[in-house]
Amino acid sequence: MATRQRTTMAHRVRAMAASGTTQAPPNPGVVPQKDVRVLKLSDETVALRGNVRERFKFEVEYGKKRGTTDNAYIVRGQNASALIDVPDRAFAEAFIQAVEKEIGVDKLQFLIVGHFSPKRMDTLMALLKARSKSAPPLQIICSNPSKQLLLKSLERKMVDFFTERATLKAVRTNDPLDLGSGHLLTFITTPTPRWPDALCTYDNQTGLLFSNKFFGCHACDQEGKPGVDIGGWDEYGEDWNYYYECLVKPVAKQASVVLEKLNLAVKSERPPLYKGSGKSGMEGLEASLQKVWDFFAGGSSGGLAESLAKDRKATGKNVVTGICPMHGPVVDRSLQQLLIEYGEWNTLAKKMLDEVCVAVIYASAYGNTAALANALSRGITKAGVGVESLNCELSKPEEVEALIERCGGFAVGAPTLGGHMPTPMQMALGEILKDCDRSYPCGVFGSFGWSGEAVDEMESRLKDGGFNFAFDPVRCKFKPTEATLQLCEESGTDLAQAVKKANNKKGLKVESQYSVDRGVAQAVGRVVGSLCVLSAKSGDAKQIMLASWVSQASFDPPGLTVAVAKERAVESLVLEGGKFNLSMLAEGKAKPIVKELSKPYRPQEDRSMNIATEVSENNQCLYLKDAVSYVECTVKNRLEAGDHYILYATVDNGKLLDDGATTAVHFRRSGSNY
Repeated sequence: MATRQRTTMAHRVRAMAASGTTQAPPNPGVVPQKDVRVLKLSDETVALRGNVRERFKFEVEYGKKRGTTDNAYIVRGQNASALIDVPDRAFAEAFIQAVEKEIGVDKLQFLIVGHFSPKRMDTLMALLKARSKSAPPLQIICSNPSKQLLLKSLERKMVDFFTERATLKAVRTNDPLDLGSGHLLTFITTPTPRWPDALCTYDNQTGLLFSNKFFGCHACDQEGKPGVDIGGWDEYGEDWNYYYECLVKPVAKQASVVLEKLNLAVKSERPPLYKGSGKSGMEGLEASLQKVWDFFAGGSSGGLAESLAKDRKATGKNVVTGICPMHGPVVDRSLQQLLIEYGEWNTLAKKMLDEVCVAVIYASAYGNTAALANALSRGITKAGVGVESLNCELSKPEEVEALIERCGGFAVGAPTLGGHMPTPMQMALGEILKDCDRSYPCGVFGSFGWSGEAVDEMESRLKDGGFNFAFDPVRCKFKPTEATLQLCEESGTDLAQAVKKANNKKGLKVESQYSVDRGVAQAVGRVVGSLCVLSAKSGDAKQIMLASWVSQASFDPPGLTVAVAKERAVESLVLEGGKFNLSMLAEGKAKPIVKELSKPYRPQEDRSMNIATEVSENNQCLYLKDAVSYVECTVKNRLEAGDHYILYATVDNGKLLDDGATTAVHFRRSGSNY
């Protein structure tokens, strides 16, 4: 038993070298952009990681462009084996090959569905088709909402085949599944408006939590590195935070309930990882991790499973040794910090909701309107306003009514189906029109395939009901592009600003977290900076803004820092790896440019239309023709600094345009504003 229990982190790094990757034969000299990798987490637990190196989709959560992984896991017990989740259809063929190679598709007794979407249906059906007719039906375990969605997604011609090859069972929190060899799996339902069917799985034998969408991020596996969080918080901290901001923060109240239900504690007795192996590279990492699990497999601890059982009894918590999410690396080195940060992020998000809140209520047929809702929500939170997201297809009218009562503004979104908005959105609008305060700022958005009548219907009903719009209706034909998501973010920020302004008129102004003495503000205001214009571009999205908090930061390589307010439209284009140009304005020529860029603009309105600009060939960003000089930059790091981000960027290229001009300097009377 002790030998079998030497089963977790020490083996988690034996990924590609031992088992290889499953993919189409690559062209000579070409790095494959998509594959499925096998990562052994233990002798009895394996991760199958669909890996893509480019931006996988245009949803806002993929904005960092670090690629992603779509993860599934196999847990083998003495009595049965279970597959936890199936990946997106893009990985279906390679995934089935990997399952067959690792265990054999016929040897799977259970499939645990932590989250289901129609995009995963093709992979599920491919898995069932790959099983021989003589194999017993695959027992699919999921939450009740997932069961209903799966049955709804079945094409009529596939119903008989599905019922012949599989059985469906809905489970509740604390329901068990015993695979043998100590692998007693415990299920925890973790619904939110974003993922109403979410189901997490805890393995009592290894202490691994299969967390599905929670604790994930979008970052691909790098060449020569396994899918564990090597590099720790420095490598993945911003990715986890960005993922949280985009997907979990809009459902912070429900996420708080999820964290309470998961009731997690980190295994406290394990020695420090990655230290004292006396070796380097992958071999050193394996040796170091091996020491940890040797510690639990023998000696006075009595083995990992026994140690975990004692800890659970003593603490009353689910004690974890690692977290296995659907996206991103297996969380090991950053385990303690990630759990702490999640709690702190969520506490701050809930505090924002208590101060001022905007409701984003939507229906989504194919995920496109949901993508718009996520981008809109991020724009709202960037402006320092709380947001509550609600999918009206999966909620009751009284939930819509309660949400509207505690919010100070709202946005509604829907696809066009058969020339109309879906029935759930019609019912939600009925609740809004019945009871909502007409002074609430609002907005509408939606996606469509051909005509887009739903957006017009929502706009017309709200306008007739006496509501005022904070932004022009957002219409998206088919899937959103980067420009569409940028438009949604800017619209969300405008809505948040309108809500704050309305609250100020009602005497409900949100007090600043910090109180700055007038003398201190005047002293800080004497810090001066060069007047510049920052221009950034990503895909079909582009933005331009004034910047005066600029300073050179390094000689080798030549680098500089720029402060960007969190609510600025350009913020989402200057993530790590983003490209931008910085044009230094000339004394005597700066005033009309400052005046032009200080005007209020509608979302995605061209701010450079009345300014003489050129496009640099290297990064396709704008620079000002009348500038003293300009530099082309790449963002290397971002530091969160209160209500701003500090960008550290290296200079890739630059040009002096006017040798006789002097750089304009921005003087202020107070450090409390620009």
